[in-house]
Amino acid sequence: MVIINSNEKNEVKLYLLGQLEQSAAERLELRLLNDAAFGEEFDVIVNEITDEYVGDELHGDDRKHVQQYFLRSTERQNKLRFASELLERATVERGPARIVQVEPGLFERVRAVWGNLTLLTRFATTFAAIVIVAGVLLLTIPGTRTPGTYAFVNLAISNSERASGPEIKHVRLEPGSPGIRIELALPDQIPQSKNYRVELLDEKQAARNLRIEQQTEAKLVVTIPANEITRGTYFIRVYCVNPDGTEQRIRGSYFFTVI
Repeated sequence: MVIINSNEKNEVKLYLLGQLEQSAAERLELRLLNDAAFGEEFDVIVNEITDEYVGDELHGDDRKHVQQYFLRSTERQNKLRFASELLERATVERGPARIVQVEPGLFERVRAVWGNLTLLTRFATTFAAIVIVAGVLLLTIPGTRTPGTYAFVNLAISNSERASGPEIKHVRLEPGSPGIRIELALPDQIPQSKNYRVELLDEKQAARNLRIEQQTEAKLVVTIPANEITRGTYFIRVYCVNPDGTEQRIRGSYFFTVI
């Protein structure tokens, strides 16, 4: 395993807290994609920050940056809950433990709303969900998609920095399909822009721009022709284009794998 020096460790911490400048952040992300050993060191630092937060060792701006940026990742929220539970068990004999509160995730919010619905509303919601799932299955199960239609995948921006884990979506490009249609959900806390640039990168970091077919305040839709993509893992970066032509990259990437 590679042992990173103190300067590299400090750079990783700045990145995890959203304080690293863009050019340095991009170099770090590329290293994470290509250097598995560095990725292990990166995970160690993630665990250290989590432990420091649970142990109330972070104060002022550092604690604020953890709450506003570091904990955007669902994976890190789960780590925080697990570490908090361990702390509670370890200190139960010494008195009540301080439980670190984390904003409820999507599942918890949906469960709370569901509990307040009437029986009729629940039935209607369940029926609508079944119809939607059936439609998705018709589009994704081999042999059920109508020939000549685009493969479809909707992606959320990832702060895990690597194309690995259960959150990475797979898209199957069937024979005869004209290409892949990708819906990119835009994060809530970004500067609104009238123009965006979408960049596709493959495993060798070869980059090319994608044409934006549809744009709203909440999402961008792009397509990739079938003859321009092969099997493999890809990631997408999105840039806000300012009126003066300068660009500002939206932190994070969208990952997917073509199978």
